[in-house]
Amino acid sequence: MIKYLYTLLVGALVLNSSAFAESSASNDDLEKELAYLAAERQVVVTASKMEEHVDKTIATTTVITQDDIQHIGARNLLDVLRLVPGIGITQTQIGIREIEVRGVKTLLSEKVQIMLNGHPLDHNLQNAGSAWVYDDLPVDTIKRVEVVRGPGSALYGANAFLAVINIITQNAKDLNGLHTSAGWGSFDTQQYRASWGKQFKNSAEAALHFNFTDTNGINSPIPADSLSVQGLNSAAPGKSQLTEGRYDLEWQLGYQDFKLDGRYINKKTGAFFGTATVLSDDRTQQEYSDYFLRLSRTWKIQDKFTVDTQLFHDFFSMDNIWQLAPTQFARFGLQDTRTGGEIQANYHLSDAQTLISGFSYAKEQQGNLIDEAGLDPAHLMPIPSTTEERIRRRWGVYFEDVWDPLKNLRITLGARYDRYSDFGGTFNPRMGFNWEFIKNYSLKFSYGTAYRAPAFGELGAVNNPVLLGNPTLKPEEVKTFEAGIIAHPVAGLTTQVTYYHSAINRIISLVPDQAAISRYDNKGSLVSEGVELETRYDFDGNLQGSYISANHVLQHSTQLNQQLADVPRHRTNLTANWAFDNTWSSFAHILIKGNTLRNPGDTRNNVPGYALFDVGLLGKNMFGQKVDISFNVYNLLDKRYYDPAPTSLNFIGDYQMAGRAFFGHISLKF
Repeated sequence: MIKYLYTLLVGALVLNSSAFAESSASNDDLEKELAYLAAERQVVVTASKMEEHVDKTIATTTVITQDDIQHIGARNLLDVLRLVPGIGITQTQIGIREIEVRGVKTLLSEKVQIMLNGHPLDHNLQNAGSAWVYDDLPVDTIKRVEVVRGPGSALYGANAFLAVINIITQNAKDLNGLHTSAGWGSFDTQQYRASWGKQFKNSAEAALHFNFTDTNGINSPIPADSLSVQGLNSAAPGKSQLTEGRYDLEWQLGYQDFKLDGRYINKKTGAFFGTATVLSDDRTQQEYSDYFLRLSRTWKIQDKFTVDTQLFHDFFSMDNIWQLAPTQFARFGLQDTRTGGEIQANYHLSDAQTLISGFSYAKEQQGNLIDEAGLDPAHLMPIPSTTEERIRRRWGVYFEDVWDPLKNLRITLGARYDRYSDFGGTFNPRMGFNWEFIKNYSLKFSYGTAYRAPAFGELGAVNNPVLLGNPTLKPEEVKTFEAGIIAHPVAGLTTQVTYYHSAINRIISLVPDQAAISRYDNKGSLVSEGVELETRYDFDGNLQGSYISANHVLQHSTQLNQQLADVPRHRTNLTANWAFDNTWSSFAHILIKGNTLRNPGDTRNNVPGYALFDVGLLGKNMFGQKVDISFNVYNLLDKRYYDPAPTSLNFIGDYQMAGRAFFGHISLKF
C-alpha cells in the first residue's frame, strides 16, 4: 500500500508538471503575495518572546500560515498539527484527542502548552491539559500557528514541557471588513463563521470572531466493551457516540496602546466510550465552558525600552454525565478560575542584543463542585465529593538575553524561577546558539529544562475507592538538549535536521495503594530521543506558487529499558501543492505511520501502521478577490486503520478511525 501511494504521488507530480510548463508567467500581484507569504513563514515570535527569523532562533520551530491552512483544507487545529514533524494525534476513550510530541503522549496532553495570541489556555486546573476544549478549535479565524518543540518553561512557566503551540488569530488590520464562511462535510459536519474588523481614524480598532461547529462524529463500530468482556449486560456491539457541538466568540478591542481581548467557548460532546469503558448512549454528555479576558498595554519608555503589562482572568467549568452501566450514571462538575497579571520589560541594548525580563503572579481557585450518582440522569442524588476545593498562589520571575556577538552567530541565555504555594519552587534555565558557519548553512544547539505542575485532581482526589490524590506531589521535570542544522543549498529549498534527547523525571503516575486500588505519586522516568528531518522546495518561474515538502521523524522513547507502548517509531508526512494559475491549486498529502507496540503483558498483536492519502482543490480570490472555495477528501483510499486502546480498558480490539470523508468550504469577503 505504501509503495502504491508513493507511486500515485509521483505520478501526480509528473502529470501536473507538464500542465504547469504551458502556463503563463506569474503576474506582479501573485509575486507580491507569494513574497508576503514566504516572509510570514520565516518569522516566529513564540520561540523567544520577540520577533526573529526561524533560521536564527535556537528553538526547533514550525510556522503554519493561513495560506498553508487553506491549502491543506484543515477542518480544525488537529488537522494543522498532524503535519508538524514530531507531533501525532490519537483518539481517546472519552472523546478528546491526545497530542503526542516526540514519542511521548498522555491521555490529557497536559505536557503541551497551547496558547491563543500568547495567552496560556490551560484553564482546566483539575486535569492540566488544554485539549479538553481546544483540540478541535476551528481554523477559519487563524492567521498563523507557531509550534515550538522542546522545553519552554524558561519563558512560559508551567506545562510548557514538550512543546508550545501558539495560535495567532486575525486582527482588525487582517480583516478590514466582514468575512463569512461555511463548511459542510461527512458525519453531518457543519461549520459557520462570521468575522468583522475595522481600524478607526482615532487609533481605535476592533475585531470580532464567531464560530459554530456541529457534527455527529465518526460513529466507529464497537464490537465489545468492558461489560461484555466481563459477561455482564452490555449495549455492545454498537457505535461510538462522538457527537459534538460548539460555539465561540473572540474579541480584540484596542484604543491607542490599550488592548482588551479574550475568547469564550461552549462545547458539548459525547464520548467514544464512557469513563468506565462502557458503550454509551446519548445520555452521556460532556459540557465545557471556557473563557479568558485580558487587558494589556505596551508602554514606550524610550525608543529602545518598552514595558508590556497585562491583567487577566481565566475561567473553566465542566458538567459531565457519564454512563457507568446501562442503568448507572454519575455526574461530575466544577469551576476553575485563574486571576493575575504580568509585567515584561524589553530593552534593545543595541541592534545586536535584546534583554527581556518579567514577573508574573496568579491566584488559582477551584470550587462549585458537583458529585451525583443514580439510575437515571434525570434523578441523580448527591454523593461524597471526589475532589477538593483548592486555592493555589504562584509567582514567577524570568530573564532572557538574545545576543548576536557576530553577524552570523546568535546566543540565547535565559532562566525562570516559579514559586507555588502548595509544592514549592522550581528553576528552569535555557541556553543555546545558532551559528551560520557557511552562508546559507546554520548549526544550532540548545539545552533547557521544563516542569509540569501537579494538577488539582492529582493533588486532591478523595472519596474514591479506585483512585486517590497525593498532596505531597512535586512537579515533573524534563531536561532536553537539541542539535541541528538548517540548510538552503539552492534557491527555494530549505532543509533541516534536528537531533533531540529528553530525560523526563519524577513522572506523576499511578501506584498501588492500601486505601485504594491506586494513588498518584512521583514515580518513574523515561528517555525520549530521535531525529527530525524536514525539507520544503518552493518552485519559481512557471511553477510559482507550487511547492513540495516532506518531514520524517525517527523516535525512540524508553521506560525501564523498554520502548513505550502506543507510540510509533517513525512517522512521515509528504505534501505537494500545485498552482494551476493565480486562482486554482491542488493539494495532496500522505501520512505514513509505523506500527505501535503493546504494553508488557498485553498479548494482543501490535497495532499495525498505516498510510493515509488526502487530496484537495482550492480556488482563491475569485469574483473580484471576494470568494474562496475548497473541497477536500480525507483518507481517499478508504483505508481502515486504528488508534491503540490501552490494556486497562478491557476492550477487545482498538479504536477504529474514520474511513473516507469529505469536506467543502466557501469563504466570502465584504
